[in-house]
Amino acid sequence: MRILIAEDEPVSRKMLGAALKRMGHEVVATENGQEAWNTLQSDDELRLVIADWEMPEMNGLDLVHQIRAELAPKRYTYIILLTARADKADIVVGLEAGADDYLTKPFDPQELKVRIKAGQRIIELEGKLAELSRIDQLTQIPNRRSFEEQLTRLSEQATRYGRHFSVVMMDVDFFKKYNDSLGHEAGDGALRSVAHLLAGALRTADHVFRYGGEEFVCLLPETPESGARSAAERMRAAVEAARIPHPHSPAGVVTVSVGMAGFSPNNGVTPNQILGHADRALYEAKANGRNRV
Repeated sequence: MRILIAEDEPVSRKMLGAALKRMGHEVVATENGQEAWNTLQSDDELRLVIADWEMPEMNGLDLVHQIRAELAPKRYTYIILLTARADKADIVVGLEAGADDYLTKPFDPQELKVRIKAGQRIIELEGKLAELSRIDQLTQIPNRRSFEEQLTRLSEQATRYGRHFSVVMMDVDFFKKYNDSLGHEAGDGALRSVAHLLAGALRTADHVFRYGGEEFVCLLPETPESGARSAAERMRAAVEAARIPHPHSPAGVVTVSVGMAGFSPNNGVTPNQILGHADRALYEAKANGRNRV
């Protein structure tokens, strides 16, 4: 792992770094809490922090509070508080502040190793839980939460670097009639099939998400509207060509209506506005007869 050390004492910082490197970890060393906080904000791979309690500019307890208040919604950071305070009351204060574990000074290398391993297990579990929270359990593709996170990230990158991207929204045509006539189990099967077909029609760089109900949405990085139309038509055609029987559709098979919108670095729209444009385009596709882009 990449491990952040926040320790103002040079000898202790150097010994900690050497011990962690012998265990095979990559070390980022900082001299105070403020420097550690600045580093954490710019490096998403730092998931474990060893912070000294007594430091200038921002002490270990304040650093713990800052991490829990600011980083918790984005990612879980495991914190080991390093302290010369051996009194149990002080240790309880540190843990109540949000630290996961503690290590007393001078540290014992074997104890350090055990506590780091415990931290690794927690971080791995948190990572698995976070991944599961972003996957739609029915279709096994990313869900709406994952889409919203990636849309925000893609919009920020496109604005910063002057790039294009497009959003494509899809709705399974006459899905309520499909469910009512064939049952929810068949409806679930149809949604799984559509998700698989959409993903198969995309490039490696593109992503499809289940937006909710019978709605799906795709993000197409580095794609202006002209390219998005081709991708949208390819996905629409892939669903129709699968010939999934639909007794209450004019086409006789499951189809999708598709709306798309493109982001240009100069058009000054927000992620929500892009999504709104795609949603209105989807409504137009449905109003004009469905099974079209």
